[in-house]
Amino acid sequence: MIGEVGGSSSRWAVVHGLEQVELFPVKGDTLPGFNPLNGDAALFAEGLTAYLMERSPGAFHASEVVVYGAGCGSADRKARMDAAIAGIWPQARVIVETDLLGAARGMLGNGQGLVLILGTGMNAGHYDGRQLYRPMPSLGWVLGDEGSGADIGRTMLQDAFYRRMPPAISETLFGADGPDLDQVLQEVHRSPFPARALAARTASLAPLLHEPYVIDLLRSRFHAMAELLVTFFTPDQRASVAATGSVAWGFRELLAECLLDRGMTLTAVERDPLPGLVRYHRPAADQ
Repeated sequence: MIGEVGGSSSRWAVVHGLEQVELFPVKGDTLPGFNPLNGDAALFAEGLTAYLMERSPGAFHASEVVVYGAGCGSADRKARMDAAIAGIWPQARVIVETDLLGAARGMLGNGQGLVLILGTGMNAGHYDGRQLYRPMPSLGWVLGDEGSGADIGRTMLQDAFYRRMPPAISETLFGADGPDLDQVLQEVHRSPFPARALAARTASLAPLLHEPYVIDLLRSRFHAMAELLVTFFTPDQRASVAATGSVAWGFRELLAECLLDRGMTLTAVERDPLPGLVRYHRPAADQ
């Protein structure tokens, strides 16, 4: 089993022997995610178990489970993820790595370059083909995550409430009365997943990429993110960038433009690094 586990959702590959690979979830489905920093391990295990029991009961016979997870950057959070996975596969050998290492292996294999995750949150590191270097601190959605879905969604809502957003754009995004303040405050301040609630707003910008306001909004947040990459990575380390995540994929043309403005070339963009992770781990399976 190979798992790519984010805070809001997860994706899994079931590798049977040398040939057959199943990828889950199938189109239209969603599998629960789990961030050991603040997630509900029981809810994650329950949802994943129920789904696999229906779709692929043989998955529970896996002898090894490799998980690349969000929030797994410290020993204690890795241990929480390990415990959650071991509860589902008690007989398996469990290996827990960070989602950033998963993105690096999935997109770069044994190559090297700067790897960038741009989805609900943001993270970046330099991969030399074997090891991942992460000089930039990951501050989360409250203090950082520049250029992420949560960051873009937060800025968009601020612009709407502070009347910095053109009225026509506000009406298209939120209706004639604009965003509902009570609803937004409930989503952000009382939701168990505030970053996810903010990031969900970002998808509504995709049909409006012809609008100057939307272009400027995305450029401003991507430039803020690019400035951080310039600060923490040398020119050689950041010359080539491989990016993954819903924001990187959905707005890849603007992302490439903003990175190029800072001397970085976006050489690869993947919606999901899981197929690449299957290829990365395949030689080990073949042995």
